[in-house]
Amino acid sequence: MGNSMLAAKCHLQSPATETPSQAHGILGRIQGDYIASGLATLPTATPDASSHHEVVIDAGPAGKVRLFIEKKRVRHHRHSHYFWSPYRAEPVRPDDPT
Repeated sequence: MGNSMLAAKCHLQSPATETPSQAHGILGRIQGDYIASGLATLPTATPDASSHHEVVIDAGPAGKVRLFIEKKRVRHHRHSHYFWSPYRAEPVRPDDPT
């Protein structure tokens, strides 16, 4: 049996220019209840809904934050379920238009 060639390659570091902490911005510092309130403002995720959204929320101690959200799909046999998932967060500067 052993490992397949593809599985062995998944552990190698890719030469990315961004570190993982830079790729997600400040998303790891925002509490989940603030993210949930931002996701609640979006319409229901459906197959024909837009695949990306941006939402500006007040994240308490983090201040105003722009969440970048994408639509994802999970499948189980013949059934598909769509949901929203944030993938990046950036602080909103006072001089930025919202």
